[in-house]
Amino acid sequence: MDPVAVVSKFPGVEAFDGIPDAWHWSPVSGLDFAAALSADGRHLFQVNARDTYDQALVAAILRTARENSSLLLENGALLSAPQDFHHPGRDFEVIAAARPGVHRYHEVQQPELQQVTWAVFPGYTCEFADPGRYSLEDARESFIRFLTPADLNREPVPFLRLWYDNTVTKGGTDGPDGILAAEKTLYREIKLLEGAPGSFVRFENFRGSIFRIEWNPERAWTLAEETQNSGPEPFEISGLLSFVERSLR
Repeated sequence: MDPVAVVSKFPGVEAFDGIPDAWHWSPVSGLDFAAALSADGRHLFQVNARDTYDQALVAAILRTARENSSLLLENGALLSAPQDFHHPGRDFEVIAAARPGVHRYHEVQQPELQQVTWAVFPGYTCEFADPGRYSLEDARESFIRFLTPADLNREPVPFLRLWYDNTVTKGGTDGPDGILAAEKTLYREIKLLEGAPGSFVRFENFRGSIFRIEWNPERAWTLAEETQNSGPEPFEISGLLSFVERSLR
């Protein structure tokens, strides 16, 4: 499989200015793709941008990915952010990579190219758990639903795994693995604990710390850190929510 032979024939493709063996193409207005060969010449690092294309930023991403080819390609992770990354005027902290099967950039039209293409994008440290915490389904959901890598102007979306059960609303999660969730879901379920004794909210952050929150009429909200065997400690709701927000970043 020769990535150059395939990419160089894409409609409207052009050489990426300032980077050898790299290309840019834009099939429709507002949708930009850029890609560069890995250091071994056998893989492709690709950046997608929807209405947020910034050539200087994309160039920095592609250069960083190529310079760290072995780190991005050989760690075996489905979704990971192993490389620090900083760019003037941006708050990004890392370069992330998603393997074929997590992203589906060329799955339909160029399945052979798909197998050698790694999606690369800038991100924030708090968005990525230990690679071993992702099943294939988790990695796909995180990549597509939460990280939205084609938005190069995005704010951090912290990694959050959630378990909960509410005796009043009857809402909850099934199974031992929990669900990936947005911050707003966590805050909503914490607030719904009030008046629902016997309920709980349990969550895991990107560091692998796991916290359990409960409510009862005597002590109001309590929080215990299961991974440290600490707590439960009582909290007022405002202090609890502030702690939760800090723990996710």
